[in-house]
Amino acid sequence: MRKYVITLALAIIISSSGIKALGAEAASLKGDAGITPDSIFYTIDKAYDSVRVFFAKGDEKKAMVLAKIANERLGESEAMTGKGKKELASKAMDSYKEKMDEAQNRLDAAIEKNKDTNDAKKINKLDEAEKDIAERQLKSIEVLKGLLDKVGENAKETIERVIAMQEAKKEAVANMVEKRHEFNDARKAYNQLKVQLEKARKTGDAEAIKKLEAQLKAQEAILEKCKQQLAEAIEAKQAVIKEYKVGDSQKDSDKKNDNGNQKGNDNKKDSKPGQLKQDEKNTTVDIKNPGNQGKGKK
Repeated sequence: MRKYVITLALAIIISSSGIKALGAEAASLKGDAGITPDSIFYTIDKAYDSVRVFFAKGDEKKAMVLAKIANERLGESEAMTGKGKKELASKAMDSYKEKMDEAQNRLDAAIEKNKDTNDAKKINKLDEAEKDIAERQLKSIEVLKGLLDKVGENAKETIERVIAMQEAKKEAVANMVEKRHEFNDARKAYNQLKVQLEKARKTGDAEAIKKLEAQLKAQEAILEKCKQQLAEAIEAKQAVIKEYKVGDSQKDSDKKNDNGNQKGNDNKKDSKPGQLKQDEKNTTVDIKNPGNQGKGKK
């Protein structure tokens, strides 16, 4: 009996592990969607999102809330795709991009604002926000890749571009975070040496003063190097964001032009051949009396 219970328990554990593994293969955010765009309450839900951001304390917390809302939007897009509601899915996807960009920008502003802080609590909060947003971006990339096989060619092109943008941003942000941590560590070591040097000067220990001055000078060079590398990493991240924004703007412009041309062609098709010739005949321009422009001949 005991052997049977142990075997059954092992079977349940293995079965559960298998289910979990299968679930991990198909990443989804539909569970985060909540009220979807096809609901009459959707406008209220979006208004509540603004309230959530407003009451979040500190820029880093606001950034985390925005990233959470971004993933909710992606979940909504995923849900609408499943229902075959392409237009609503597209709008939710646009909102996802907007909110994720807003989250990253808010976090960047918080980091810039506190770049000289030595407050360990503040630094930990910023690190927590960075980790949270990075994890949400990774999850969103998995979901986006899963959507590729469920949409048409036009939507697929958009999703592929969003994936490329998020992956490029992810790498750029990861590099920036690494360089920022190196800079913070270098600054911490520099400040510690300064404190030690002050103490040595108070005691009048000439040998210790000389040694610490040399160490401080060497650490200052390291700090300056880390500062430069951080600035370059920030610049590289901004260049990635700018590149994709310019690309999206150009794509939107081309789409509008295509739609305008198509509309013009449709109008021409709807017009009767005789009507176009009659309009041209009736439309005359009186050079001496511009007010008569467009009037027929008498």
